[in-house]
Amino acid sequence: MEKSKVLIVGGTGYLGKRLVKASLGLGHETYVLQRKEIGVDIEKVQMLLSFKEEGAHLVEASFDDQQSLVDAVKLVDVVICAISGLVDAIKQAPNVKRFLPSEFGTDPSRMGNAMEPGRITFDDKMVVRKAIEEAGIPHTYISANCFAAYFLGGLCQPGHIIPSRDHVSLLGDANQKAIYVDEDDISVYTIHTIDDPRTLNKTIYIRPPKNILSQEKLLRFGRI
Repeated sequence: MEKSKVLIVGGTGYLGKRLVKASLGLGHETYVLQRKEIGVDIEKVQMLLSFKEEGAHLVEASFDDQQSLVDAVKLVDVVICAISGLVDAIKQAPNVKRFLPSEFGTDPSRMGNAMEPGRITFDDKMVVRKAIEEAGIPHTYISANCFAAYFLGGLCQPGHIIPSRDHVSLLGDANQKAIYVDEDDISVYTIHTIDDPRTLNKTIYIRPPKNILSQEKLLRFGRI
């Protein structure tokens, strides 16, 4: 089966750069949106050039120029957006057979009791979902729960990615379990979904059984 052409929006971001790598690695013709707003951000420019050297196509567009976004979207079959937005441009591009919006974390449809500030994020994502579904845009939502690098290194201490050497704050009784997934794995799983008819208009949950851990178990792994 011929592989889909993929446009990745937000390709220089934390997860976006991994999505670009995964798409290229799995043999997809890969386009990366080069936003005009990038200015003189040298690190991002260098990253974009490295993508080009690896075989990606750079497409210049701006979120302030709707037509440029539509033109970029019309180049591909699948759009993966690692930042918020883009629904209006997708509406104007009937060639798109799959849209993966900026999800990747916890499924917002299951977070009705979430507290602030997460509540705002989940509500915003549900607004995007509603717009996608009302427009009849073919889609896949990716739910990978917790990014491993953000939580495991700091032993689930908010705001820390390196473990403390003297103390750790327990969350409740430390026995509640969460799902932690490596960011590179999330990207590879995401790219695998785009040409799979079983994932069309579905939410895909990435939850390897061995990655479901309690904080207490993490502490034992970390020898705290």
